[in-house]
Amino acid sequence: MANPLGSFIWYELMTSDPNGARAFYGKVVGWQITAQADPQAGGVDYRHILRSDRGSNGGVLRLTDDMRKGGARPCWVGYLSVDDVDAAVHAIVADGGRSLMPAFDLEFGRIAMVADPQGVPFYVMKPVPPAGVADARSDVYDRSAEQHVSWNELYTTDIEGAKAFCAKHFHFEFNDSMPMGELACLRCLSRGRPGRVSK
Repeated sequence: MANPLGSFIWYELMTSDPNGARAFYGKVVGWQITAQADPQAGGVDYRHILRSDRGSNGGVLRLTDDMRKGGARPCWVGYLSVDDVDAAVHAIVADGGRSLMPAFDLEFGRIAMVADPQGVPFYVMKPVPPAGVADARSDVYDRSAEQHVSWNELYTTDIEGAKAFCAKHFHFEFNDSMPMGELACLRCLSRGRPGRVSK
C-alpha cells in the first residue's frame, strides 16, 4: 500500500463486550460496528468499524477468557506500517521491546504484535493491497475528517526513550510541541503519571 513507513493504518479495540462497544461508539462517534463476527475470522469474534462514508476505521476483537488469562486487557491498539514484519519484530526485540504475538499472514497482510521497551503494545503490519489497487492507501487516520482517528498519543514513563525508539523504528519526527499548561504538567508529575509523545 502507499502509506509511508510508520503510518497508522488500522486500529483495533480489544474488549470483552463488543455489543456494548457497538452501542457506545455508535452514540458517541457515529460508527457502525458490525453486529456479527466476520465469518472469515477463523472462529475469532472480530467485527469491523464502519464510518458513515462506508469506509472502515478498524476492528473490534472480543477478548476470550484465555486471552485475559494471558494478560490481555481492554484497550485500543494501533497498527503501524512496516516494509518487513519479521525484520521489524527482530529489530524491536533487539532494541529492548518484546514480541507478544508471532508474525502470521492474513488475507490483508502480515502482522505481529509487539511491545516497546516500556511495555506499550502495538501491531506492525505489511499490508497487501486489494487486487487491482496497488496504490491503495489506508485512510483510518485523518486530522480533519469526521469519524476518522485524528490524534495518536502515547503515554510513557520515558519520553526521551520513546522518542528515540519511534524515530529509529518508524521514522517519527518530533519537530513541534504542544503546550499542555504548566499546572497540568505539574499535576502529571506530582501524581507520577507518564508523559506524552504525539504524532
